[in-house]
Amino acid sequence: MQNMRETSGKREIMSTKRVILANNSRLLREMFHRVIDQADHLEVVREVQSSEEIIFAIQRFCPDWVILSLPLSDFVLNSISASIQSDPSVRFIFFSDDHRSLKTDWQMTSEVEVSNLSLQEFIHFLEKDLQQI
Repeated sequence: MQNMRETSGKREIMSTKRVILANNSRLLREMFHRVIDQADHLEVVREVQSSEEIIFAIQRFCPDWVILSLPLSDFVLNSISASIQSDPSVRFIFFSDDHRSLKTDWQMTSEVEVSNLSLQEFIHFLEKDLQQI
């Protein structure tokens, strides 16, 4: 599914992005899921509640985004780093332990600041895929 729209001289290709939600709180997973379900170009393909499930879920469900809000072992962090290096299409958003800040990480860039975005801006950030055509 792809839509195209013109934005400030660039064409923006909007295709459905696959999302994995990783949080040990069922309430927070369900809240994120509901918000993402309202977006036109996002689809939650898997929810995980423990760090042990993340690597398998990434391999099985081929997400565009993994939104993480879990304590992560060194093994899982190393596996995520390897995933970033081997698959440039997977992008990660990490919530800080106190949930006050976010950090993004993927092969093409690192640590984009998204903490001050509104919910609508955050969803648009997840949806967009700017490409010069």
